[in-house]
Amino acid sequence: MSSISGAVRTVAIDVDSVLADVMLVWVDEYNRRRGTKITKEDITRWDIPTVLPITPEQVYECFTHVWRERWKEIPPTEDRIGSITERLHRKGYRVSVITKRERATVAYVAKWLDHNDVYLDDLLFVFDSVPKAEYPFDVLIDDAPRNLVDIPAPKTAILFNQPWNRDFHWPARVNTLSEAERLL
Repeated sequence: MSSISGAVRTVAIDVDSVLADVMLVWVDEYNRRRGTKITKEDITRWDIPTVLPITPEQVYECFTHVWRERWKEIPPTEDRIGSITERLHRKGYRVSVITKRERATVAYVAKWLDHNDVYLDDLLFVFDSVPKAEYPFDVLIDDAPRNLVDIPAPKTAILFNQPWNRDFHWPARVNTLSEAERLL
């Protein structure tokens, strides 16, 4: 991961399950609605309807509800997440937060980022099917394998470990954003 002609390098960081541990609140909401007792660890594939009896539309509706009604309950994936993003910036990285989501959640995601003092230079909301690999960055930190597989060199990616990506083989994996910071 060497610098390209000394230009400022951009690190793109996903929101859901990289900055924000949204699945903790999502499974709580699912359990409230269904009278079940699943945990985040039970979500062993990113395609949730292959793990739970729920349609894709219900998955998105539940995510929208959690972000709109329970955003203050969503914890960061680690304490002082904003300090980590600020340190990345001080190390010379342009910090770009990139997230694919429903439009109805945009304001709440922005509030969550502010509430958690997440430093960012750019905030990119993706609404269509354009892959994250098409966006401008040098390094992507994401939890979804599908967002990593088509990244063309010299771009690179770090996989953020989650229960749904444990079976995916990727050379650079981290459990925390602090670990990713050390790799950069």
